[in-house]
Amino acid sequence: MRLALRGGTLLERVALRANLVPTPAAEAWGGVAASGVLVAAVRTGVVARLAGAPATPEQIARDLCLAPTPTRLLVDCLVAAGHARRSQDGTVRLARRDRRWLDPESEVGVARFVNACGDYFDWWRDLDGVIETGASVEQHDRGAEDPYWRRYILGQLDLARLFAPEVARRLALPENAASVLDVGGGHGWYSAMLCRRHPGLTATVLDLPGSARVGREVIEAAGLADTVAFLDGDARTAEFPGGQDAVLCFNLLHHLTEAEIPELFARAAEALKPGGTLAVLDAFAEPPGGGGAGVGSWSGSRSWSRPQSWSRSRSNAAAAYLALFVRLTSGSTVHSPAALRTWLAGAGFDPPRAVRSARIPGLALYQACKRW
Repeated sequence: MRLALRGGTLLERVALRANLVPTPAAEAWGGVAASGVLVAAVRTGVVARLAGAPATPEQIARDLCLAPTPTRLLVDCLVAAGHARRSQDGTVRLARRDRRWLDPESEVGVARFVNACGDYFDWWRDLDGVIETGASVEQHDRGAEDPYWRRYILGQLDLARLFAPEVARRLALPENAASVLDVGGGHGWYSAMLCRRHPGLTATVLDLPGSARVGREVIEAAGLADTVAFLDGDARTAEFPGGQDAVLCFNLLHHLTEAEIPELFARAAEALKPGGTLAVLDAFAEPPGGGGAGVGSWSGSRSWSRPQSWSRSRSNAAAAYLALFVRLTSGSTVHSPAALRTWLAGAGFDPPRAVRSARIPGLALYQACKRW
């Protein structure tokens, strides 16, 4: 995936192709503006209002108690970007394609994830300092009551709702599995879908207090508090409860350093019964030349039909940006599948099996059994 400039007229397209347009200036300005417009439209309620019924910018401002002129300009930007459509009578409605993703009532909506992306602005602003000093922007040390946790966990929940049913179908658990430990599981939705699929299965989600607090609310609202419990703790240091049939480490490894992961897997092995399953879902870096299960490598079932250099350049771009973001926010990196196999073997696991799915773009699911 790559953001790119596209000419609106033949003359503009020719100018772009001839390199007469200062594209770095446009990308630096336009990327921030496009993200800012979308985040603000979600946070102010403009997107939800447009999803409810068509309205003029003046009606939107009045209904939401917003300043009229900035609201009109914001709506103009939504229309210009294709997120909204304007009718001849001057009313504006949410575009049909965007309704699926931004309507608060949509079962696959990601508006809360867009809202959480607003926190990233300050992090990217400090990127030059991170590069100069090597320090990272640490977001995991916030207090449990910090509003950040609600934005973050609910945003991650929006994405998990898209992938969790598929993961639950494809993840093989030991026969008659009764207990799952979800390390760093946050909202608990992956565990919830596993428990729904396997009657009699219960799960414990271990995560930082701020994350677990919001996760409890999510699971209670879903009526699953009897099957999914939460335990406050830091995945890097907490003692894992034993007797587990499976341990999940989903979207966790990229927050950890190469020195922390082997010890994490060792504690996971201790918590598992012999023959138990360790499942890892994360973004992984492709080796040079491609060919691994890494970032962007499962972007779609037709990716094989594209020229290899075309596909690889976009895959590598996604991997590069994600790797930098992980370094910026966690001081870590996107790890390789080869490193994962080495860490698992050292902790006493059989070689992992990759579970492929085009429905989980950018992520790879591996599962490995604890040796008997």
